[in-house]
Amino acid sequence: MNKKEVFAWSIYDMANTAFSALFVTFFYPLYIKHYLGGTEFQIGLVFGLSMLAVALFVPFIGALSDRLGKRIPFIMFFTIICCLFTFAVIYVSLTFALLFGFIANFFYHAALTTYNALLPRIAKKREFGWVSGIGVATGYAGTLLSLIMAIIILNHFGWESTQGIKAMFPATALFFFGFSLIIYFLIKEKNNHKSHLVNDIQRSFKEVFNTIKHITKYKGLLYFIAAMFMYVNAINAVIVFLYLYGRSEIGLSVKAFMVFYIIFSLAAALGSFIFGKITDKVGAKRTLGLAGVMWLITAVILFYVSSLTSFFIAGIIGGIALGTVWTAMRPLTIQLSPKKNIGQFFGFMELTGKFSGVLGPIIFGFLASSFNYQAAIASLFVFFILGLVFLWFVPGDEK
Repeated sequence: MNKKEVFAWSIYDMANTAFSALFVTFFYPLYIKHYLGGTEFQIGLVFGLSMLAVALFVPFIGALSDRLGKRIPFIMFFTIICCLFTFAVIYVSLTFALLFGFIANFFYHAALTTYNALLPRIAKKREFGWVSGIGVATGYAGTLLSLIMAIIILNHFGWESTQGIKAMFPATALFFFGFSLIIYFLIKEKNNHKSHLVNDIQRSFKEVFNTIKHITKYKGLLYFIAAMFMYVNAINAVIVFLYLYGRSEIGLSVKAFMVFYIIFSLAAALGSFIFGKITDKVGAKRTLGLAGVMWLITAVILFYVSSLTSFFIAGIIGGIALGTVWTAMRPLTIQLSPKKNIGQFFGFMELTGKFSGVLGPIIFGFLASSFNYQAAIASLFVFFILGLVFLWFVPGDEK
């Protein structure tokens, strides 16, 4: 592996995971519900519909980047748009804040898809699990750095103050954009493709539809897509509503959740490193199965949560499981995908993730708004159990 390029690649994981932590999990849902008067269902719709849009367009973006042989320009363009709308959320009313959240989340996931497809460019096959684990773990290190930044800002403006909460949006945008520049400067891609944009787009659409038509040729891919569809449904719901759930059920303050999220991130980083090695030894399928079991245990604890202690225990187990899923998904996607279509198939995995992102947050938000959080947590059991059932039929971990 090229250590400089692995470093640059992992630093981008640090940048975008900070966006996921500060915007998606923490301050956007909090700001929409408690400062602009929105509901869980509206928050679920923002993240669900933005992921639907990504599901429809990202496979074509992946196919186009395959044809051009260039990933970095796509990554940087999508990152810039994401950061601009993240920055602007605090300057608009509820309606536009919902729209801006939609746009920011769309471009965040579009960038993430193209970034994932860089992995075969910077690592050999036997290193995929390890390098993927480095990326995910570095991502959670970025979460810790961004939380330190948040602590400094909120200590200055006030932990529950409107000014302090608003300050987090431009801070998140600048953090994400600043660290994303490293991948642009340190990874140099050779462009051996003579680009004709219109022809490239037409051929990209043709390749995607051809892949859909012949998708049954790819051994185990449909079962893998179905399994990850179920997993990511539940995971996205947890990511979006974790803080609002803690605030509602045990009165979790902003400061207490900051401590909780630091522990959660450390657990996720630990899971990424440990299970990156385990993935290379026992295979990505077995690792994902273990992650599903850990998520079920987490859901049980959250269902009966009655204290800060039980909430923290759920966070530790869930953090390890989260890092494990993201670490093992990439190698198994590569294992099941034809080499020439890596970008396109990562696009299809994003399609899976974003379609599941449609259902997960919307169902959870609807159940929480219409009934209670226990009903919403119950939906997680269904998703993870179905995910484990589909994963059973994915081809084994051949070495």
